[in-house]
Amino acid sequence: MLAATLALAAGIWLSSISEGIAQDRAAIDAGRSEVWERNLYKTLTYEVMANGFDIVLYSTLLGGTAAAAPAFILTNAALSTAAYYTHETVWDLGFGNPQPFGGWTLPIRTASYRVVSSAKNYGLGLLFTADPVTAAGFTAVSAVADLSFYLINDLAWNLYWPLEAAPQPRTIEIAF
Repeated sequence: MLAATLALAAGIWLSSISEGIAQDRAAIDAGRSEVWERNLYKTLTYEVMANGFDIVLYSTLLGGTAAAAPAFILTNAALSTAAYYTHETVWDLGFGNPQPFGGWTLPIRTASYRVVSSAKNYGLGLLFTADPVTAAGFTAVSAVADLSFYLINDLAWNLYWPLEAAPQPRTIEIAF
């Protein structure tokens, strides 16, 4: 009889814990879905600005030919989109607090993306010109423009669709 009572009590206790865990997971999944959707739109607006400017740079600074333009545009768009979306999603899902570094979050976030984007731009410039100096020039000019695009896009999206703190699982304290 005691064993059956303990088993019943344990079953009730475990079901209440599993219900709480399910609610936590649903809240976390909803927060993640919001981040993924927001970052998709955020990526599209950033890429329109940044890739539009890169196309101008391709024809002027890199001396790109019309024959290679589709390859440049497609490669640049694919790499930039993947880099930006991944960077933003890792930042948004990696921290429970939208401002993990206080007032320094935007500068740190912007600098980390500048490293990723500049490496991509240098590789792309090198791939299409085979000239390290021209690739470095493309990277430098692009970095200045992309920095402006990044800040404008980030600030605009934070005003239009601010993210709340990512939901964190509840802590269950068991006292004996």
